[in-house]
Amino acid sequence: MDDAQAVVVGAGLSGLVAARRLAEAGTQVVVLEARGRVGGRARRVEVGGLPFDAGCEALWETHIRLLALADELGVPVHSGRPWAGQGAPSPPVVQALEEEIAALAGRIDPAHPEKLDGAAALDARTLGGWLAENGADEETLELAETRYAVASSSVPIAEMSLLAYAAKVAAGATPDAPALRLEGGPTALAERLADGLDVRLGSEVAALEQVSGAVRTRLHDGSALQARRVILAVPLTVQRLIRFAPPLEAHRRAALAEARYGDAVKAGFAFDELPARELPELTAAGVLYRPDPALPLLALFAGAGAARRASSFRFPEGGPRAARAVDWTAEPYTRGSYLILGPGHLTSWGRRLAEPQGRLHFAGAEASDLPSFMEGAVRAGERAANEVLAAE
Repeated sequence: MDDAQAVVVGAGLSGLVAARRLAEAGTQVVVLEARGRVGGRARRVEVGGLPFDAGCEALWETHIRLLALADELGVPVHSGRPWAGQGAPSPPVVQALEEEIAALAGRIDPAHPEKLDGAAALDARTLGGWLAENGADEETLELAETRYAVASSSVPIAEMSLLAYAAKVAAGATPDAPALRLEGGPTALAERLADGLDVRLGSEVAALEQVSGAVRTRLHDGSALQARRVILAVPLTVQRLIRFAPPLEAHRRAALAEARYGDAVKAGFAFDELPARELPELTAAGVLYRPDPALPLLALFAGAGAARRASSFRFPEGGPRAARAVDWTAEPYTRGSYLILGPGHLTSWGRRLAEPQGRLHFAGAEASDLPSFMEGAVRAGERAANEVLAAE
């Protein structure tokens, strides 16, 4: 006899959305989470007694599924400022790249960017390569690295697919628009999603074995759980550590071998009185911004190479009374920032991450048309739940 009708591995936003939709439909579902908390990359901590979202934080008006979920759960949303700001005007070649990305996004079907004419050639090009080919000098490349890699994508521009970047824009990535934020942070959303669910913390999955008519989930503590369907909602960096029987299909094995997650550190700084600065401030050290206008708190997001230097960030006008940083690359159940598709990835396996394999289904922002955003996580969780319900 099965222990549950469905098991969801991972209690991040995507896994919790999937589990909640299944439970609402009357499915007996168990959620397994290796951490001692729910939320995954949604993590609120305290810095000098002030609340700080050390993981995901901002959303935008184009994120309609996430906004609908917040409304459903009674989590208020309030407006904010642009995430990074533009700073000085872009050099002409960077402006040309922005125009190229916008033009591509206007032609892309977000659900099927691989069907765009010339998709393979565009996917083989990188943002850094495009700039170099169009005459960008070293200073301009450094500026673009700061804007695209340090402030947002968390991997070097030489490793970011041009097609994949444009596809994210087409799907709703608008990080320079005024940002919205959730009251209580994404952690509040995760906790409300988890309320009433059978969530088992400290449950690290070692193996997923598809047997006759079921999936057996084996945990590192030696226990096992059997269900008719499993939804896997953890990052590819963590999926690499799980044993699959039968082995994963070729495209998914390629994804696990090639997937590029960036380096990212978020730091919070609590002050008695904030230093006078025009924010958000975008430099090679990262994006410095004020997450909540009501609190004397500054936050720093440092991606790519800047993440490794974040611990040395200093305020020339005087230090904060408290500081705290979270390195997502060192976090054992995340092992990086989020999936950023590199050259050739989108057209080979990047749009196949949502495909089920037998009784195993896949959620997580990675398995959506908007990877690296909370909106993508919600979309993928709802899609995976619908797959399970349709199959049963």
